[in-house]
Amino acid sequence: MVMERTRISTGIYGLDEKMQGGLFKGSVNLITGKTGTGKSAFCSSFLRHGALIGESGLYVTTEQREEDIKGDLYAMFGWDMKPLEEKNTIKFMTIQPIFPSKEIQDMNKLVRIYIADITERITRAIKEVEAKRVVIDSVSIIEMFIKDKYISRVAIMQLVERLKKLEVTAVLTGTIQETSEALSGGGIVEYLVDSVIKLDFVPVAEEYKRTLTIRKMRRTDHSTLIHPFEITKAGIRVIEIK
Repeated sequence: MVMERTRISTGIYGLDEKMQGGLFKGSVNLITGKTGTGKSAFCSSFLRHGALIGESGLYVTTEQREEDIKGDLYAMFGWDMKPLEEKNTIKFMTIQPIFPSKEIQDMNKLVRIYIADITERITRAIKEVEAKRVVIDSVSIIEMFIKDKYISRVAIMQLVERLKKLEVTAVLTGTIQETSEALSGGGIVEYLVDSVIKLDFVPVAEEYKRTLTIRKMRRTDHSTLIHPFEITKAGIRVIEIK
């Protein structure tokens, strides 16, 4: 007999019902798309919704400054994250890539140190705020840093496994290059996660509209349609297709 797993809400209006109630608790999920498609807004909505219902969250940024993300959220939604930070229900953390000060002979050793450092810092922060939800925005820079595809796959697999062992529900973001047909920068992480949601810009008449597609979700009878969505002051809303 297969036991039914608990699902948690994404915090995105109109999305949960497209995936039988939301993301699996304890799963690792990928939100991917080209620059400007709304990935950070999606992740922040997921994290903030959790904080408001008593599920603490951790936002790890590897590319942007914490201040820029919080500034963007205030501009888009009017969300002031400071009260949630003061209550210790949301924590923002920046992890910058390593830039060696001199030529490194053993690049594999540097990669192992880098991944071990990232994993340990994320683990400590999760325990510090007792996080139930985690965002890593983004894993693309990790894929770009590790040139060897085998080592990159192993490194990301280790990160995914650590998140699962910590029993958090995680959302990772991946950036698709403008000319790429892959689902992430390195074309690796999408094979290791439990679900993949792809965000797009689609030309409609003389303007572009945002859409999302659930490309993969294990053990779920999910929608396979392309769903338009909009970013409003009230939050992200999936528009019903008539």
